[in-house]
Amino acid sequence: MSESLNTTSVIGIASGKGGVGKTTIAVNLALALCKENRTVALLDADLGLANSQIILGINAPFNVSHVFNGEKTVDEVSVSNDDGLLLIPGASGNESLANITAIQAKSLVEQILHTYPNLDILIIDSAAGLSSSNMSFLDACHARLVILQDEPASIADAYGLIKLESRKNRLDTLFVIPNKVASQDIGNGLFNKMNRVCMQFLEEPVNYLYSVVQDDLLSQIIRRRESLLNDHPSSRAAANFRAFAKSIVKLLGSSKFSANSAEKVN
Repeated sequence: MSESLNTTSVIGIASGKGGVGKTTIAVNLALALCKENRTVALLDADLGLANSQIILGINAPFNVSHVFNGEKTVDEVSVSNDDGLLLIPGASGNESLANITAIQAKSLVEQILHTYPNLDILIIDSAAGLSSSNMSFLDACHARLVILQDEPASIADAYGLIKLESRKNRLDTLFVIPNKVASQDIGNGLFNKMNRVCMQFLEEPVNYLYSVVQDDLLSQIIRRRESLLNDHPSSRAAANFRAFAKSIVKLLGSSKFSANSAEKVN
């Protein structure tokens, strides 16, 4: 990315496999970062089956498909919620958008950063899988969070994504985030399992940041169209995401994080 865009930290949230809770994590992490007094935008980059607006309970009349076809600009499709989170909605049921080019993906991120230069953090919720467009969104990120659950398919697919990132020599900015675990200790154990595989076959470690604990409340509030942090602030899940957000803020302020870890968008 150009130097003028380096004031915004871009965080990609990805998974090798669908159905591991990636979007739920992206939305609640973004909201928790807003509570940390950060200016945050969330790009729903699952451009074929987007559902961030559903989890947020936001009515989004336009989406990125209108940006790609030239009907609308980024600011015209963006919507904000009461917490100040800016959502750039993805499209649902649009097969052509599920296969956008790498140039289109990078151009969209660049447009967002030019439109909203005062953002502290842009979170990109990428689609599951290893398509070229998904990888292109991750190319534009400074840090990458890979979500996985303790089940064979999720672990195998997450490893596939990590392997691709290893080929680009950027595992130092990749963080494994275990989801739906009983405790931080158990999550750390799942990370260690993945890290041993990476050390054996890639000869390079991955990083651990935080785990998301299992809480049925997360699925219940979506059906009720409630907010985790506003409607259930004393819940275990809310405390978990507040701590997760603090770990992100600490990461972005550390020497490990570097804006130069994102590839340039020309």
